[in-house]
Amino acid sequence: MSRKIALIGSLVIAAVAFIAYQPALKIQFYDGWWYLEWVATMDVPRYAIQFLDPANITQGYRPVQGLYVLILYRLFGFNPDGYHHAHTLLHAANAILLFLIVARIGKRVSAETRAAQIGLIAALVYAVSPVITLAVFWHAVVDPLSAFFYLLTILLWSKYLETGTRADYWLAFLAYLFALFSKEVAIFLAPILFLIEWWMYKRNVFTASTVKRFAPFLVLLIPYLYLVVSVQSHGEFSSQFGFQIGAHMLGNLMPYLAVLTLPWTNELPTEPFYFIWLIACALAYLAITLYKRNLVLLFIALVAGLNISPLTGFPLDYFNTRYLYLSLMSTAIVAALVFHALAQKFLPRRAFGIIASAIVVLAIIASSARVADAAATLSEYTRQLRVPFRDIAQKHPTFPDDAYIYFVYSPVTSVWDFKGLFFVRYGNTVKVDATDSGYPVELRSHNAAFVYYFDPTGKPIQVPVEKNLALRSAPTLPVNFESGITLASFDATGATFQRNSALVVILNWRAGAKIENEYTMFAHLVNARGEKIATSDSPPRRGALPTRAWEPNREIVDAIVLPIPVDAPLGDQYRLEIGMYDSATQQRVPITGVDHDSIVIESFKVVP
Repeated sequence: MSRKIALIGSLVIAAVAFIAYQPALKIQFYDGWWYLEWVATMDVPRYAIQFLDPANITQGYRPVQGLYVLILYRLFGFNPDGYHHAHTLLHAANAILLFLIVARIGKRVSAETRAAQIGLIAALVYAVSPVITLAVFWHAVVDPLSAFFYLLTILLWSKYLETGTRADYWLAFLAYLFALFSKEVAIFLAPILFLIEWWMYKRNVFTASTVKRFAPFLVLLIPYLYLVVSVQSHGEFSSQFGFQIGAHMLGNLMPYLAVLTLPWTNELPTEPFYFIWLIACALAYLAITLYKRNLVLLFIALVAGLNISPLTGFPLDYFNTRYLYLSLMSTAIVAALVFHALAQKFLPRRAFGIIASAIVVLAIIASSARVADAAATLSEYTRQLRVPFRDIAQKHPTFPDDAYIYFVYSPVTSVWDFKGLFFVRYGNTVKVDATDSGYPVELRSHNAAFVYYFDPTGKPIQVPVEKNLALRSAPTLPVNFESGITLASFDATGATFQRNSALVVILNWRAGAKIENEYTMFAHLVNARGEKIATSDSPPRRGALPTRAWEPNREIVDAIVLPIPVDAPLGDQYRLEIGMYDSATQQRVPITGVDHDSIVIESFKVVP
């Protein structure tokens, strides 16, 4: 393939990728806020330690990702457009690398022109695939970056096999080094390079020189695997995500293969049709591979399978088609092979180029529309995440230094999104927390505090926080109930509140042992005459964490919002009664050691 054709093909691929992913700019930042916080608050040595020291890492040992984020932050700061353009550029580069690899290696087993055509079609199909959009949309994932060095290693290795120069060898090794420290899937690169040399270049690989060539690649794996094991000894893959090796991996493999054979969905395939189609495609592929003894088809399937294999250890609860970012290239190549073969067989020779190009263009348009739909869906989701923050930011152009913001049961926006949004806007002078984090509240440990709950429309409502609060409880906390549950401590937004406002109370519960029954917690605001002015009866966390699900000795943070009626009697003799009752029998649970079934907190005051 001439340099001119390679350049034109690469420009076409890049243009298609950038046009298809232009709608991603509306998404802005999506999750992964911790990378932005690290890079913005740490100096370079501390930031390097964050990514190089296994003790600091909870997922994968990926220091190259840390370097990538650092470069993007230095270039774009907190401008999300820059991060999206960078990710799209990587995706376009990966499609171009796919084109160049297929064209270069393909000419070893096919005509050069045919290899270039198949490579171009495969790259275009891959560039606009709707299956892997999230990997490109999401600035915090490493898939496009790791794939870039993965593919660059293959391209440079194939160049080395043709030139035999030391420069090309060490360039390939350098790319391999970056690939390995980008994502764990690169451990399969060494056997893939070996198979390329053996099957594609028809070399005698069972020699001492082969061992010498691959020795640096294999030696590098020793310290790398040590680092990976060090991370996973305390990491999240096993403890949080439930990664396990076993027979279940075969069953988990099936949905991923189903998507590879019918790459038109980014949801977990459950309909029988997907698996019937998978079986049909697998049998046909196997039959053709065996009948023709085609090592190319075998190689393509092996590469896809190797890159999927780490995914199968995770429960399907974490299924996501973005993990197919590398493996989908095999699908794109097979699709290009099938299309090219059918086009040559059935299209008129004189009009082959025009008709085939028209079909490819139509496929690109259809697939790009799916990419745009995915971008629109995600951008609407991130817009909804930002709405409550936008409302707050409009009212608070600034916050006092050392401000504390606490959200009570946010319906859409998680505490992690709030943390990121506030950090990007206000810096690290504002600390954000919420009920969903489970951490104890810190209303009076900061210079200023703001509590927000949400009305039925999802709008955040600010509740004033009194700096100094003098409330007493009877009995004195901690208080043990006969259910085995303890109210360890409490906090409140204030002791004085206006009509038509709200009182927010934070309760810190704890179970000494496993709880067998379901209990409902109640909080009643009572005036001096014993009349209930505001009430709340709900299982813990509004039903999200029933008492039977509590872990022994783990503190459970629960929040109660008590709206104060507009006609609430004025006065300063209000008290709050807190307790629990059996959800099945409605019987209140007594307090251990005293003749009471509720804790009384007083006194509160209602003012005009």
